Amino acid sequence: MSEKNLSESVYATLSERILRWDYLPGHRITEEGLCNEFGVSRSPVREALHMLSENGLIERKPRLGYRVRLVDFKEINELYELRLAIEEFVIARICRDGMDGNKLEELAGLWSGILERLPDRAGLVPSADEDFHESLSLLLRNDILSEALRDIDRRIHFVRLSDITSQERVVATCTEHLELLGAIRARDLKAALSTLRRNIEGGRASAERAIKEALAHAYRNRD
Repeated sequence: MSEKNLSESVYATLSERILRWDYLPGHRITEEGLCNEFGVSRSPVREALHMLSENGLIERKPRLGYRVRLVDFKEINELYELRLAIEEFVIARICRDGMDGNKLEELAGLWSGILERLPDRAGLVPSADEDFHESLSLLLRNDILSEALRDIDRRIHFVRLSDITSQERVVATCTEHLELLGAIRARDLKAALSTLRRNIEGGRASAERAIKEALAHAYRNRD
């Protein structure tokens, strides 16, 4: 197996453990321990740890090594507020300037296709949701704005994975995206902003509930 595949395999296993709360916040992870567990050299382990850090799942502390990140709900809420402000600006500009019809139909077809093929396509929704919002920001051709949104998405990535987990949230996400595209097509700014806020605020509330419930369950099982 190539070094790239090795690092991706280690990353996939560790991220699953963290997202299932097998590793609770504060759990220490060492390069040596991972090398021994997976039977690989330090290079793919370091790359896997870098990927985990980039996705906000772990953090590196001086002289303490890597630990699973503590959940900071204040930080999460502030990031969601900033995300909403950026995306409201994006939607306002798109409604003002219009959107290429082919791109609009492409996105509508994607989300209609996912919705029609549920639950088989449910696993696609979390990553497709992130791509959808970032693709709208790219329409403004503002590199700094798009990079700011990507940075926020990177920092709340693990939160969004905790959001779209139930059938109800999957259906709501698909439906809200289609409603948003319909409002953009009609250049109805009021409806577009209302749908955007419902989508983002609903995701934030759902993720916070899911994380708190998962943490409580994980700690109870450890007692």
